[in-house]
Amino acid sequence: MRYCTGTSGFLGSHLAKKLDLTPIPHKKIQSIKLEPFDYFYFLSSYGNLASQTDEDKMWEANITDLIAILKQIKGKKFKSFVFMSTSSVKLRTQTTYSRMKRVAEELLFAFMEKHDVPICMIRPFSVTGVGEQPEHLIPTLLRATKTGELVNFVPHPVHDWIDVDDIVNGIISLSSHSARGVFELGTGHGTSNQEVLEIVEKVTGKTIKINLVDSLRSYDNFDWVSYNYKARGYGWLPQKTLEQSIKEQYDSIK
Repeated sequence: MRYCTGTSGFLGSHLAKKLDLTPIPHKKIQSIKLEPFDYFYFLSSYGNLASQTDEDKMWEANITDLIAILKQIKGKKFKSFVFMSTSSVKLRTQTTYSRMKRVAEELLFAFMEKHDVPICMIRPFSVTGVGEQPEHLIPTLLRATKTGELVNFVPHPVHDWIDVDDIVNGIISLSSHSARGVFELGTGHGTSNQEVLEIVEKVTGKTIKINLVDSLRSYDNFDWVSYNYKARGYGWLPQKTLEQSIKEQYDSIK
């Protein structure tokens, strides 16, 4: 059996297309009685979007829901427990969300060391792809090619963009090998917002109206790139270029 929380989300919905999962709805995480399982994917989360500011929901989704599951799996054997963390735990400027993910990682390290079980904590970098949240940069730029809307834009921040299908393949690879510890999933290549804009305009053949602003997010920086290649030791490599990913997204909204 493969349990999964967050199957209605961006990552979870893509993982569900590749694996036969038993979904656990958010409202049932703290009350469900788990049956014996081989794999557990804890993908539910709250706080990564600018609109997600409710601290109580942040605690619940990232900490207390996790603790409820850990209490149930204590003393049980399984092949892999995957927890989706965030690469923002590494940034100099932290948010409430990133600090909660860091707390969750520490809880999982303690649990793994105490009970000697295979727990894999994944820090994805800037995930994009078909179905990405509409308020994020690439969907916003693609939408603007259709609507002609003016987009507030900061050209200089750099991200390590990686397609959601590559993230899903990384999750499957690491869990199938019962990998333990923290793993980053990124391409190792930084792309500035300006370069993203140019790729979108190249793919769509349209010019986007932008309004240059000094900042949109306090934690953006010039080096948000993965330099940890541990996951590649398990046979995983990112396959899609950013241009391929953007083209797939554009084709999906035509």
